[in-house]
Amino acid sequence: MTDESGAAELPRRVAARLNLLFDVIQPAALQRPWSSAEVADRAGVDTAYVDGLRAATLSPDEIDPGIGEKQRERLFAQRLECLFRTRLSPRTGKRVTQTEVAEALKSNKQHVGNLRAGKNNPSIVLAQKYADYFNVDVGYFSAAPLSAVAACFGHSRDFLVRHDDDPYVVHATANLRLLRAMADKRVRHVVGRLVDRYEAASGESPDDDAPDHDAPGDSPGVGAPGDTAGGSPGGRPVGTSWGGAPPGGGG
Repeated sequence: MTDESGAAELPRRVAARLNLLFDVIQPAALQRPWSSAEVADRAGVDTAYVDGLRAATLSPDEIDPGIGEKQRERLFAQRLECLFRTRLSPRTGKRVTQTEVAEALKSNKQHVGNLRAGKNNPSIVLAQKYADYFNVDVGYFSAAPLSAVAACFGHSRDFLVRHDDDPYVVHATANLRLLRAMADKRVRHVVGRLVDRYEAASGESPDDDAPDHDAPGDSPGVGAPGDTAGGSPGGRPVGTSWGGAPPGGGG
């Protein structure tokens, strides 16, 4: 359950900011926004949960539910299964298999299968080995649903739940809106014109090798939203190192 005050406004806050993330952070391999189903697959949650977050139809308790010990134990199996569904083998280009994972971790296929089925619970050391193999943070296997969804976009739960006037939220929102604006070719055209006028007024000569701001396809000087390895800005947050593969094509 969320401990934030103003719980009645929580669904609106979460929906507005999550939809902004969907709009701005796009995986480079897809060249389009993620769908709710794709994010749900990556976060290891139900699609209905993501849809409810975006539509502001969930209650505060449903948005940020508490995780009991038994639920946390089942999370490892659920999140591991998601990795098998969404990750590609570097050797075959197809979904990674239990045999490949077992060989890489010096385990056996049956033990890997038991972990996927929730029959065994891994030690901290073993969970870290799986995290390293799939290139995710070990916290991915135990993150609460809201944290897991936020992490798909390189953000934390705090960005989704804090009040609108919180400095962290204000700063992050401004950066996201800037990225969205800079991805608009019309805005890039205007910015380019302003730069040219500034250089002309200051007597500076544009570098002969500099690109023409009016040329189609110019970069705005800011990377396209989500245009990082695996569509995961900000390093390797919990559960976001997906290699850019669409759900169902990897794992």
